[in-house]
Amino acid sequence: MKRFIYRLPELKLGEILAEEPAPLEVLKREDQEVIVATYTPLKDLKPIRVEEVSEDWQRWRESFGPVEVEEFVIMPPWKVPIFINPGMAFGTGLHPTTKLCIKLVREYLKEGESVLDVGTGSGILSIVAKKAGAGRVLGIDISEEAIRSCRENAELNCVSIECRLAGPSDVEESFDLIVANLELPIFRKELDNIIPLFKRRAIFSGLYRREELKEFLKMLEQRGMKADRILEDQDWFCVGVGDAGN
Repeated sequence: MKRFIYRLPELKLGEILAEEPAPLEVLKREDQEVIVATYTPLKDLKPIRVEEVSEDWQRWRESFGPVEVEEFVIMPPWKVPIFINPGMAFGTGLHPTTKLCIKLVREYLKEGESVLDVGTGSGILSIVAKKAGAGRVLGIDISEEAIRSCRENAELNCVSIECRLAGPSDVEESFDLIVANLELPIFRKELDNIIPLFKRRAIFSGLYRREELKEFLKMLEQRGMKADRILEDQDWFCVGVGDAGN
C-alpha cells in the first residue's frame, strides 16, 4: 500500500477538497502551506514523495474507526464521512441491505461510470456512489418525500446527484451500474423494467432469507442472467450481476 505526500498552499487544498472531497491526513502546516498524506493520488498533482505503508500500519489503520463522545464523532482522516438526515425517507445506512449494497458498489464501480439508484430513499447509495468516484448519478423514487430527502442529503454532503420522482419504467437512458435496494414483491413487478437500464453491472438487494433469494435467482435465470456475487448479513441478501445479457 502506498501513501502520497503533497505540499500545497492551504487555499489550493481547499479548492481541491471543495471540488472532490477526499480523505487525507494533515502532517504539517507552515507559512500558509500544508503537507498532507493521501492513500490515493490527487488528480493532476505531483507528490513530493511516495511512501510504502507497512502491513502493521495497514492493520492498525483498519482497526481505527470512528469514536463517539457526546455529540462529537472523532474519526481518522482516511474515513469518508457521509451525513444523512433521513427525515421520513428510508435509508440511514444502518440496515444490512444498505451495508451490503455499499460493499458491492465499492467492488463494482469504476471511476467515472454512470450510476442509477432505483428506490433511492434518503439518497445514501447515490451519495456513496458519487463519493466513490462515479460520474453521473441518478436516484429515482416514487415517493416525493424521498426525493426531497435525497436532494437535501446531496446538498448536505456537497455532491452533485440528480434526484428524480420516477419509477424504472419512466427512465429512458441506460447506466453502467444500477443499484436496486427494494423488496421481492417490487422486484416481481419491476424487474423487467429494471434490467434494460444497466450496461455493465447491477446490484439487487432487499431479499430476506433464502426462500426469497432462491426465488429471485430463479427470476434472473428465467431472463438469461445469473448472479456472480451473493452477500449475506443477518439473513438479508444482496446479489451482484455481471454484464447485461451474460
